[in-house]
Amino acid sequence: MLDSHINGRIHRALVNLTYRGDRHPGTDRNRAATRYVRARMGEAGLETEALDFEVPEWRYGGASLSVGDTSFDARPGPFSAGVQAEGPLRVVRTFEELDGLDASGTVLLLCDAIASEQFTPRGYPFYSEPSHAAALDALEAARPLAIVAATDTCAMTAAMSPFPLIEEVGFGVPHAYLHANVGARLAEHDGDRVLVQIDSAVTPSTGVQPIGRRSGSDTASGTVVVCAHIDSKPDTPGAIDNTAGVAVLLAVADLLCEREVAPTVEFVPFNGEDHAQAPGELAYLAARPDLSAVRLAINIDAAGLPGGPTAYSGYGLDAKTEALAAALAEEFPGVAAGPQWFASDHMVFAMRGVPAMAFTSMDFEAIMRDCAHTPADAPSILDTALLAETAHYIAELIARM
Repeated sequence: MLDSHINGRIHRALVNLTYRGDRHPGTDRNRAATRYVRARMGEAGLETEALDFEVPEWRYGGASLSVGDTSFDARPGPFSAGVQAEGPLRVVRTFEELDGLDASGTVLLLCDAIASEQFTPRGYPFYSEPSHAAALDALEAARPLAIVAATDTCAMTAAMSPFPLIEEVGFGVPHAYLHANVGARLAEHDGDRVLVQIDSAVTPSTGVQPIGRRSGSDTASGTVVVCAHIDSKPDTPGAIDNTAGVAVLLAVADLLCEREVAPTVEFVPFNGEDHAQAPGELAYLAARPDLSAVRLAINIDAAGLPGGPTAYSGYGLDAKTEALAAALAEEFPGVAAGPQWFASDHMVFAMRGVPAMAFTSMDFEAIMRDCAHTPADAPSILDTALLAETAHYIAELIARM
């Protein structure tokens, strides 16, 4: 029977990490979260370190547009500069319309095909999308006063509706976004003069990437990395995405505290998985340029949806680890093999040839559809007992390696 002590420790982490609100890197809330997690890792007997990094803080209020006496509410785009400007509205619906576009003195409204999915930031360290980079280049070259995107939903941004089309630090044009239905009404004013106001600013700030470490009993057994991202999107408590994962990470550290384990175990609450610059991941990789000693990376993200089970998937695992994972699933009915998921921080390792496992909720689509990246992602949606069982499974997996 799984002990209630671990359930309580998980509940404690969920409360402490979510009650302040979102944990976007560069904010005081994010720094408080990393201090809390580092203290908890110390309680579990881990040696801890903190890697400092520079990251911009985005501070924002509201945004609006008006044509004559008609107003349209909008939201500031992530990392946008602020602006108050007036000019004729110009509607752009396709990528082809960006070719040679000169939008000087106008306010661009992006809608329909060109606003159907979020643009990948240029220079994002882990993947790129050339068509998006070309569109962002063309929009800057067009020199509009501001850009407003009319969006609804897309796979990348989960349950957010509308979603921010542009999420890039340093993008050269102030930008905002509104729902596609509102955008359709605004598009009727194509050519009319529109006043746009965006209350938004980006200021230099700092963040920390915490790491906890416990040495193994056998130096030949290599290192196991247990990770889960600690940051969240703005305006969400980020409970299932991903306070739950951090709570499981801390519970694994607690469970292994009194046990002799052959491999060295490194606990990494990544600080940047939901950030356009991935600052914590880059800080970690700069400090660990050689990952050859990492025997296995275990990532927990979006676990704990009631009804279970937690789904595990493998990436480059050897036959022995695959067999061990399957055997343990027989002992822990709350954990089962699931489909591969080519996102989140396990891919930081898998892309570098390091064997990895991901743990997430089996009904991942329900999370993306209903709550991820929104205010609805609160601790009340989580199954603490399921998270505790997941922590026991992971701890047992490491102990038997």
